Amino acid sequence: MRKQMNMILPVAGKLESRGTRRSCLRFRGWSCVLMFLAFHAGAQTLEDVFTNRQTIISVSGQIEQSNTNATVEVGEPRHGGKQGGHSLWISWIAPTNGIVEFKTETSRFDTLLSAYQFTNSGGSTFSDLREVARADDSEGFERESEIEFGVLAGERYEIAVDGYRGAVGRVEFKWNFESLPILPAQILGSPADRSVGIGDVVTLSATITNVGNGQVSWYFNGNEIVPVVSTTNLVIPSFQATNVGRYKVRVNFGGGVSYYSVPADVQINTDGSSNTLAQPKFLDAQSTPLIGTNGGGSSLRFQNLVNGGGGGITPMNLGVVRGYNGSQIFNTTYATSDPLEPAHCNVPGGASYWLLYQPPTNGTITLDTIGSSYDTVMEVYTYNGTPAGYADLIKIDCNDNAFATNGASRVSFGVVKSRQYLVAVDGVSGARGVAWLNYSLATNQLPQSPAVTGTPSSLVAAEGATVVMSAPVMGSPPLMFTWRKNGTLIPGVNSNPLVLANVTTNSTASYSFAVTNDLGGPAQSEFGLTVIPPPACSLTAVPGSPNAFMLSFPSIVGRSYIVEDTTNLAGAWTPWPNFYIGDGQPINAYVWKSGNRFFRVRVE
Repeated sequence: MRKQMNMILPVAGKLESRGTRRSCLRFRGWSCVLMFLAFHAGAQTLEDVFTNRQTIISVSGQIEQSNTNATVEVGEPRHGGKQGGHSLWISWIAPTNGIVEFKTETSRFDTLLSAYQFTNSGGSTFSDLREVARADDSEGFERESEIEFGVLAGERYEIAVDGYRGAVGRVEFKWNFESLPILPAQILGSPADRSVGIGDVVTLSATITNVGNGQVSWYFNGNEIVPVVSTTNLVIPSFQATNVGRYKVRVNFGGGVSYYSVPADVQINTDGSSNTLAQPKFLDAQSTPLIGTNGGGSSLRFQNLVNGGGGGITPMNLGVVRGYNGSQIFNTTYATSDPLEPAHCNVPGGASYWLLYQPPTNGTITLDTIGSSYDTVMEVYTYNGTPAGYADLIKIDCNDNAFATNGASRVSFGVVKSRQYLVAVDGVSGARGVAWLNYSLATNQLPQSPAVTGTPSSLVAAEGATVVMSAPVMGSPPLMFTWRKNGTLIPGVNSNPLVLANVTTNSTASYSFAVTNDLGGPAQSEFGLTVIPPPACSLTAVPGSPNAFMLSFPSIVGRSYIVEDTTNLAGAWTPWPNFYIGDGQPINAYVWKSGNRFFRVRVE
């Protein structure tokens, strides 16, 4: 019955300009069945629970609803290949052979999108699904998603919309179908993201059925490769930095009907790690890190025979050694910045990529972007535990324009083997191009445990002032601080300096700090702070002396007081040559009448 119902569905195409479509076909011996159907999806909704999903059969439509209250079920696949959190489902049946497009354009939040089919006719669970197409941030869509693929008449497809890492908002889910008079070429497999070596022979392959029913061509960073490669394999005989970027296959059916495979991001890692990738989102960088290693693999490396070998080169099976010296080379043509992303090094950006680096041993890492084709800014972060957002990132170091001639950046700092570091490379004012992120680990420059480099001085401040206590310390980042007032922990303060705004006499205390890092500690010392209330000054005439006045003000034991005067409040103040030492009693100073004068007292 399902097949019979599918047979009477209309041959469909774009419906933007007309609300009905007429179809004439043979069915069960009748000579001709004439149908007029209006296609719309006003009654359809996306469903949270997979088994409750509705089915749509229209060739185009749009559904708008929120995914805020949606959930993720046990065993549910990762839509768009990424972690989600609030997925919605719907089924769509192809009316005839053709190309279908699903997209979340204008949804205004970070969406994920995938299409699936059951692997067998009786399939009903997540384990029975195979992915047909997927997308996270589609080209030209910012954070929204779009998928396109070839379909056969009567086939059912399960469509899922999700929010990246739990993102929620108003989903604007749209679809459109283009019919074809032939069985469409279907892309069943696309090349995967990967890193290769400089000079490698790189082959990218796509699995396409009915390939003779469409014209195949390959695209690089949005442009068709010339001369046209019309096979399912693209061979690059010597991969270079100019070749890094996105590759995809296009299947063209003529008449403006075509679709593309899922793009593959191909980068270069000179350490030979095919799984290391810089990512446009820092949370994704955790899944494709550069993990340093001292060996243990089986790759062939080389040794310079200095003694007795005449400086020759001989192969040695030393195992895979990564993370010491190398480069990650990637293309940022399609890079964007998250609206919540910090401005790296406080420089306007707009096109960031992230690489996670874990060193093979302790040392000092130097990172630079020399060789990049555009003006870069770089900042390095780390974190404790598992980061869930930008608030969990700890700043390590940053730089913009260490090399004024080419806009390259450079940072250098101590690293420890047990810690992971996130390197953000952004384009100044949204600049994009081929980025070189070069790394060099010096193992003879070890990171340092924290140490106090000087004796903090006692501080005196007037009531209402802002006091900045900068701990004189050194050590490899990240340095983690705790601050105490009279021995009691100050909650929520774990950085340097300690800033006290609008101090009062109650702020007078002993302030101590303790600092640790991954290598040890604590190193500690303390400040003394005294907050002096505004002195209640008075100026009174001296009895019997018409030209003499007495300037009086309170004092604190041990503090120095300097009287300053001026004839114009807008002018400069002149300090008296002598100063007074407080003894806890009011200080009296004689002032002689000499025109209009103003007085003030400075406390030190």
